[in-house]
Formats: sequence, structure tokens, C-alpha cells
Amino acid sequence: MTNSLLEQLKQASLQRIDGRWQLLATAAGNEESIRQTLRGLDVNELRLDTDIALPSNLVEDRVLALSVSRPELLRNLLNQWEMEPRTGDPYLDSGCLDIALKTARRCLMVVEIDRDAEPWLWDEHLKPTYMKETIRLLARRPLISKVLTQNDIENAILCGGNLLLALRTQEVQIEESVFAHYADSIISTGPYVTALLIELSRRTNFDSRVWFERILEVFPTISDPLDLTLSTYALLNDQWVMPW
Repeated sequence: MTNSLLEQLKQASLQRIDGRWQLLATAAGNEESIRQTLRGLDVNELRLDTDIALPSNLVEDRVLALSVSRPELLRNLLNQWEMEPRTGDPYLDSGCLDIALKTARRCLMVVEIDRDAEPWLWDEHLKPTYMKETIRLLARRPLISKVLTQNDIENAILCGGNLLLALRTQEVQIEESVFAHYADSIISTGPYVTALLIELSRRTNFDSRVWFERILEVFPTISDPLDLTLSTYALLNDQWVMPW
């Protein structure tokens, strides 16, 4: 049943390959879309900030889409990008290449927990100002709380949702009703948080078909594919996770 839903989601992602819809098509494995995405990520285009690479905000989106369907290609691209000489001066270095480098490194980064590090409490870190580096530091430290309720998750989402990323390395139980609740409100929850919740639900007995069914229900109603890209990525590839 899940395979059938996955195929339906792939077909929905392939319905258009123009504009930002190309991102979903790339993540779903459409070869023409992948070629266009790779063109925008070509090192020569990036280092010169050409019209093919621009706009800069699309560079990160292209890297993320490629990381879903072709992570091995992304690793090869990263090796090419890292060979480009850099001055370290943001006024002299290419903005597009910098974005591509940083995004790819986050996609391929591995963060592991240090059991001997100072433990932390969930409630003490519910703050809206956390940067990704702070989240990575928390992910390396053991979480004292072993069970998180819907209220705990909701409080984190109200602070932007970044704290959920720190749960990737933790041995923590999340009530399955949490996933059912947010699956029923995918659009209002947002793609970033939904993608994180989909990832966390993989470690539970929550029925993944619910995620597929809810996203397929709202797919025909969206006008901007960015409303669903990240959450769709998490379903198109069950090994894919939000970058650190």
C-alpha cells in the first residue's frame, strides 16, 4: 500500500517541471529536471553568479532537491566546489558558490551524540533564537527527557521548530498522537516542521500512509510548490533528512 502511495506522490511531483515545480520533479527523479538542476549548480555558473545560477535563494533549493534523488551526485559536486579557491571575503567570493557549499555540507554532515557530555532539559531550551550551530551542539548532548508529549512538541514549534532537529540523535519517545495531529494540519504546520516530524515518526509505529494521504489531499490545492517541497522530500526518500 505504501509503495502505491509513493508512486502517486512521485506522479504528483512530476506533473510540472517549470519554475519552482522543477524542484519537486528533481527530487522525484525526473531526468530532464535533474539536468536543469545540475546546470544551475555547475561550478562555472556558481562561481560567476551567472543568470543560470541565480537567484541565490534558488541555489539552496536546488541542492536540497538533488540531495533527495541523487545524493551521490551532490557529493561529487561538493568535491568540485571545494576545489575552487576562496578568499574568505564575502565581497570577493561568489555568493552562489558559498550558498551551495554551505548547504551541501549541511546535507552530508554527520552529528553524533556524546553520552558523556552535559545533559540538557527540553523546557530549558525552548527559545526562538536558536541558530543551527546551537542545535547541533544540543544534538551532541544527551537529552534528559525521555518522553515528549504533544504539548512539548507544540511549544518547540511555536519557537520555530529548530529544536526538533536536535531530537535526531536522542533516545526519546514521542506520543504517536502527535504525528496524527500534525498530519491533519500539514499546510498550517509548514513544510520544515512537517519534514522533521515525518523523520521522527519513522522511529515509531506511526502509520506512514497517513502522511502520504494527507499530502496527496492538499497537493492539488497549492499554487506554490515550496508549500510542500520539504515534507514531500521526506516521503519520496525515507532515508532523507533535513540538513543540519
